[in-house]
Amino acid sequence: MKIAVLMGGNSSEREISLRTGRAVAAALQRSGHQVLPVEIPDVRAVLTDDRLARQDVVFPALHGGQGEDGHLQALLDVLGVPYALSGPLAAGLAMNKAAAKRVMRGAGIPTADWLRVIWDDGAARAGAVTGNDGRLPGKVLTLDHVLERAADELAFPLVIKLNRGGSSVGVRVVGDREGFPEAFRAVVAAGEGSVADILIERYIPGREVTAAIFLGRRLPLVEIRPREGFYDFDHKYTSGASEYLVPAPIHSPLYEEMAADALRLFDLLCCKGLARVDFRLDGDKYYCLEINTIPGMTETSLVPMAAEAVGIGFADLVVDLCRAVVGGGAEEK
Repeated sequence: MKIAVLMGGNSSEREISLRTGRAVAAALQRSGHQVLPVEIPDVRAVLTDDRLARQDVVFPALHGGQGEDGHLQALLDVLGVPYALSGPLAAGLAMNKAAAKRVMRGAGIPTADWLRVIWDDGAARAGAVTGNDGRLPGKVLTLDHVLERAADELAFPLVIKLNRGGSSVGVRVVGDREGFPEAFRAVVAAGEGSVADILIERYIPGREVTAAIFLGRRLPLVEIRPREGFYDFDHKYTSGASEYLVPAPIHSPLYEEMAADALRLFDLLCCKGLARVDFRLDGDKYYCLEINTIPGMTETSLVPMAAEAVGIGFADLVVDLCRAVVGGGAEEK
């Protein structure tokens, strides 16, 4: 196969994208395929790169921003260029954590309670005070107002993060009212542009578990145990900062229920190829936090780790994702 691997972009996760893209390209090359690594400054670059139309398939390895939120996928659809992984609808829904959580809530998949805030830091005006995510023109939203709603409706401790962010960029866990303003401003600062889309979520104590869906099949659950604190950016990308257990030591039927809900969410959002679903497990209660349609794909990332546990090597993983597009076959269930 002739395969172009797209990487880079202009989101805050650019460096992680480059790691994923280089690892995927190297694995495809080792498998004997003709690989074209393409580092792009932003997704609009695909409109002027006529090399993509000469490939059998494109493998998107962009994380965050328009590379993962459906913009890139829509452009490739318009160009008629076949690509691996999910399309614009699934990518857009998954990238918008609040939208994905509404799908979970509607389907009866447990998820942590949340508030969404569209924060204009310059004018201190909100586009949405959560619940309905609708815009409220002319309504001034102060940080005190956000704090009061979060404290009353969710209670401390809280997690504050970018609604459309990934790789734990800008995530803060805050334990009390005193720490809230500083944490909120730090997350706003981590956003891109003058208006920040913020998700405030009830903190779920307990264990960090992730589920991978590969070509419609469930891979083993993985439990992540940070050496200290929570599974933030540093724990994800610092060697030895976390311990991983595959398969996760969770008793049945709880294990089966979590895995089944991960697959159900994959199907509800119309995902294709691959996705990673993240959970928190508090005793015998689990909560689905989010789904990622372009998860990290280095040889030490969570999805390849789960695949390796059932004998699927990293190279086979990425090759099969490309073959699923070129062959046009149905995904297994």
